[in-house]
Amino acid sequence: MNGICNLTRSIVRDGAALVSATLVVMSFAGCSTTKPPTDTFSRAEFGVRAAREAGADELASMDLKRATDKLERAKQAMAAGRYDEARRFAESAQVDAELAEAKAETAIVRRAADDLQRRVDAVQTDAERESRKPLTAKPAKG
Repeated sequence: MNGICNLTRSIVRDGAALVSATLVVMSFAGCSTTKPPTDTFSRAEFGVRAAREAGADELASMDLKRATDKLERAKQAMAAGRYDEARRFAESAQVDAELAEAKAETAIVRRAADDLQRRVDAVQTDAERESRKPLTAKPAKG
């Protein structure tokens, strides 16, 4: 009976060692085949810059903050060699930056449309005032 227990322990121990060794090899293989996401990271940085230039600091500050926070996390992950994580954060930062840029541009267009509508309303009000003035006709001489 002791022989069977020892054999079972040996198989479990050897199996656990095999699984551990396999996991270590797989983790090294994963690290060596993953490249730094420099292109993705550059696109995210460009997106954040474009959002700032579009006025997102003022007009879409929450979305821009999310983008910059994720970009910073991507930098940290890249520095630590966690390239898949860095890629995910950079992609997410790019999407948030694009959203911030779109919201900022929308706000600018909305302000311009509101301003134009106020001008049209002012012209209509002036025209209405003019239309209510009595007509002054010259008396006929005769």
